[in-house]
Amino acid sequence: MEHYTTLAEYCQAINITPPKWNDFDIRSFEDNMKTVKHQMPPFKHEFYAIALKLNGSGQATTGNYSTKDLKATVFFNSPYQIIHWDIAPDWEGYYIIFSEDFYRELSEKRLAEMFPFLLVDNTIPLELKDDQAGTFLSTFNEMMFEFDLNQSSSKAVIRHYTHVLLHRVSRLLENSIKDQKLTQQHRDNDLELVSRFKTLIEISFYPDQSFDAGEPHQVQFYADKLNVHPNHLNAIVKRITDTPASAHIHKHVLALAKSKLQNTTKSVKEIAFELYYGYPNHFANFFKKQTGNTPIDFRKASTDPIWEDCFEIRTLLFELRSPYSFMPSEI
Repeated sequence: MEHYTTLAEYCQAINITPPKWNDFDIRSFEDNMKTVKHQMPPFKHEFYAIALKLNGSGQATTGNYSTKDLKATVFFNSPYQIIHWDIAPDWEGYYIIFSEDFYRELSEKRLAEMFPFLLVDNTIPLELKDDQAGTFLSTFNEMMFEFDLNQSSSKAVIRHYTHVLLHRVSRLLENSIKDQKLTQQHRDNDLELVSRFKTLIEISFYPDQSFDAGEPHQVQFYADKLNVHPNHLNAIVKRITDTPASAHIHKHVLALAKSKLQNTTKSVKEIAFELYYGYPNHFANFFKKQTGNTPIDFRKASTDPIWEDCFEIRTLLFELRSPYSFMPSEI
């Protein structure tokens, strides 16, 4: 799946002219339709976008929701969401696309803190009444005017209009989710995401997985596999389970570590490598932070005294050899 990190890459990929600014762009669908690819396979980019579709055939899809059969519509995208479309060359309206850094010139807070709806994985197209469509259209027209004017203050003016648009989208969304059926759909989607996340944690610590050391300990690792933003994954997991995503990872790693320490004669170094730590001391620090004991102290406290000498001898032998040449059958 293609992943576009700059606006220039995105514009080139969908076959429209390069952006004037590297952190913000505004386009009319009518202008885009002259060259834009009318079919795009699933892809991701690293930007926020808000679109006003006044008319047009076909559909654009983010997550499980699409603009199909909707006329006057507002829809939005967040970074790392999967997007694809199949549209006819008759769309009317505008969209803006911008980076986190563009907005941060206006506020010290991150966008997702100001507008939590941006963390929703399956963004919902919001159908507009005529008066609402007119209000949004007026704002987009003002932004286009400033963008074309391109004076020294234009970016500041456009940031404020962007802020206004975000508030209006948030208000529309709040009104929409009062519908119980929609609320339940969000709940079901959240539960499914949490279930997939927990399954991935277990699978990722199976033996002989091929990835860089430390990756399965990071929320980002699972967010990438689930095609969601890590902030979104953490927000959903915490809302459903009352526990941050990282705590679920730590709990699983700790359970595996305790089992290996109690039920095998493997050295602490071997266990660290099996749990995908790049360095044994990182594992030891994690274990002590979680339990208050070092792995060796935990093993001694929970192991029958008859086994202690065996553990100490094996650990000493392992320290004297390369961890890569050691074979369990040698003990």
